[in-house]
Amino acid sequence: MTKYIVPFLLLAGIFVSAQKSENHKLGLFSSIEANVGFDLASIIRDKNAKTDYERSQLPPGKFNYGFSGQVGFQPWNRFALSSGIRYSYIDPNYHLLYLTAQPSFFLGDPKDEEFTYIFANAGMKINQTAATNAGFVGLGIGKVIPAANRLGNKFQLYLENQVLDGNSSVFVGFSYGLIFFSNKTL
Repeated sequence: MTKYIVPFLLLAGIFVSAQKSENHKLGLFSSIEANVGFDLASIIRDKNAKTDYERSQLPPGKFNYGFSGQVGFQPWNRFALSSGIRYSYIDPNYHLLYLTAQPSFFLGDPKDEEFTYIFANAGMKINQTAATNAGFVGLGIGKVIPAANRLGNKFQLYLENQVLDGNSSVFVGFSYGLIFFSNKTL
C-alpha cells in the first residue's frame, strides 16, 4: 500500500504546484514612447533678458521633443528597472541622444489591471552635438493600462532638470507610448 501512496503524493504535488498562479507583474518589458516638454523658466528668463547679449546667453529651446525606447524587468510587484536610449530635440544645434535609467515604484493594489507608478529618470549624453556636456534627472508619475495580450498603453507626466553645458532648464513633460510585456495573463 505504501508503494502506491508515495507515487500518488508525488503526482498530487506536481499537479498542485502546476496550477496556474496569478502573476501581477509585467515581467520582462519594452516600451516605445514619444514625449514633449515645456521649459517652465523660459518665460521668466525671456522677460528678464534686455540686451541681445543676454538673449544669446539663454539656454536653448523652450520646448523639448523626442522619443525613447526602453527595456526593463519587474522582479517584484512594487519595483521595476528599465534602461534605454532617448532622442531629444531642443534646438537646431541640440540633437541629443541619451543613455537612460529609470527605476519605477508601483502604487496601489498589485492585483489591479492598471499599474500606476512613480519613477525617477536619469540620462547622460552619448552623441556629439553643440553641447559638450549634457544630462538630465527627473521625477514623475505614470500609468500602464494593459490593452491586449502582452500589449499596453503607457502614460507619463514628469518634471525634469536638463543640464546643457552648465545651464539648467526645468521641463514639465508628457509622454505616451506602447509597452510590450512578457506576462500574457494581464
